[in-house]
Amino acid sequence: MLVLDGRLELSVDGHEVTVGPGETYVVGGGVTHAVRPGSRGTLVIVERD
Repeated sequence: MLVLDGRLELSVDGHEVTVGPGETYVVGGGVTHAVRPGSRGTLVIVERD
């Protein structure tokens, strides 16, 4: 996930992660993750098989 602007608040495998503008975050296949309340902005999601 690439955050273009704003802020992305994630819960990844039980840990809280914040991703800001210009930052990327990679979640591995099969890892439990969810967007948390308070997230807002524009992001790009790239998915691979």
